[in-house]
Amino acid sequence: MSRLSIRTKMMIVFMSLSAVVLAGVFTWFYQSATARAMDSLRESLVTAAVTAAGLVDPAEHEQVYATGVEDTPQYTHIAEQLRLVRDANDNIDSIYTAALSSNPNEVIFVVDSEESTADTEDTSGRVSLGEIYDASNAPQMMKAFDGQPTADVNIVSDADGDYLSGYAPILDASGEVVAIVGVDMHVDDILLVQAQIRNVSLLAFVISLAAVFAAVYLLSGAITKPLRAITGAAQALEQDEPFEPERLERVARGTDELGQLARVFSRMAVQVQERQKKLREEVTQLKIEIDEARRQKQVDEIAGSEFFKDLKDKAREMRKRTDDK
Repeated sequence: MSRLSIRTKMMIVFMSLSAVVLAGVFTWFYQSATARAMDSLRESLVTAAVTAAGLVDPAEHEQVYATGVEDTPQYTHIAEQLRLVRDANDNIDSIYTAALSSNPNEVIFVVDSEESTADTEDTSGRVSLGEIYDASNAPQMMKAFDGQPTADVNIVSDADGDYLSGYAPILDASGEVVAIVGVDMHVDDILLVQAQIRNVSLLAFVISLAAVFAAVYLLSGAITKPLRAITGAAQALEQDEPFEPERLERVARGTDELGQLARVFSRMAVQVQERQKKLREEVTQLKIEIDEARRQKQVDEIAGSEFFKDLKDKAREMRKRTDDK
């Protein structure tokens, strides 16, 4: 990573932090939205159960439960009332009534909104009058027998599948609970809601991450552009190219640390170039002086040699002879 540019490092760091933060935010959003959606579904189930319970005549229901026969006007009337509520709510799969058994955590189904006729295409999820149900995994159902409308906290699984249910008590004239109404929503509808929330959250996460990437890309470019200008000027100076202060003029006008760095570097670069120029001149002059001294030394060495002295003596004698003649 040490070979990466500052801009690349900034993008990696900021994108990593942004991804973690956004993932946390959208995870919280997904969980929060899912919880709110589940609460809304529970409220709608409880509302439907309370509405259906208000339509059931407790005396008729007691009569149906006592006779144990489905093919009666009372059973048909109650089933029709339940179907009114079911058909008014698209999310509801079935509505039924149940009475409390004498055995712990056990209830007895009484009326089901599904019709039991030859024309019915699918009655696999229909409950029959007198059918016993083990409610040990449905504590909210048992709670409804205490007179409190409620709904399952979590999805309940049994032989008929996975679903979420709401419950409401059926009260007689004295306010006593004689039975309950149960309203079932199949898990497919719940999973569909969760999938919609998840898809929206994922789309929002991707869009947000793309927006952060664009912002980080532009921001890192704006931050590192002055640094790249200063680095380029330093490289040019290192390669002994002429320094042009105009290259850093825009950066040097800034009032931040980069602007101050550009101004300091410009002054330093000018001073370095002036010193280099002066040093070259001094070196050139020194070379001239060294060459002159070297030549003088060579002349002195020649003039001081025995050969040169002998040559001078011979030349002097020749001039003397010439003068004598």
